[in-house]
Amino acid sequence: MRISRPSRRPSNHLRRIVAEMGIPVPWNRDQLIGGVAARRGRPIHLVPVSHALVQGGHSGLWLARAEDDVILYATGMSDVHATHIICHELAHMELGHDRDTIGDTSVDSTVLSVAAPSVDTTGVVKMLGRSNYSNDQEYEAELLATLIMAGRRVTTGGDTAGDARVSRMLGTF
Repeated sequence: MRISRPSRRPSNHLRRIVAEMGIPVPWNRDQLIGGVAARRGRPIHLVPVSHALVQGGHSGLWLARAEDDVILYATGMSDVHATHIICHELAHMELGHDRDTIGDTSVDSTVLSVAAPSVDTTGVVKMLGRSNYSNDQEYEAELLATLIMAGRRVTTGGDTAGDARVSRMLGTF
């Protein structure tokens, strides 16, 4: 699926969201999730799941339950990739995409119970996966996730050349 690029204007909006999030630089996953949870006023739980979820076309999945949020992400990938997937789902939360969608019927609840047997799905209000968002929402969440990831720095043996490349790339948005 090719995601078309909306106008340049939304990137200023996304940069404003990142600034409002008050993410420390550098940040770690726990700090980021704690900050988003505080902004939403509800806990966020991360659950690594088997590749059964990925086979359904999802690398990450956001379960909005009555009292909390759960982000499921596939195991067996690099920490950077897993963190980007988590950032993508957090971006959907920050952008309020749950208000604009209906429950995702493309995710089989049986597959979900096999992939994440420890997650209680009875209280799920919405199950939001990649196939449930419009192209514009996917583009927006992916760009916001990339902007968030730009603030993440490796604290041991940092890749300064990589940081320079990220800065140049983000300057094009």
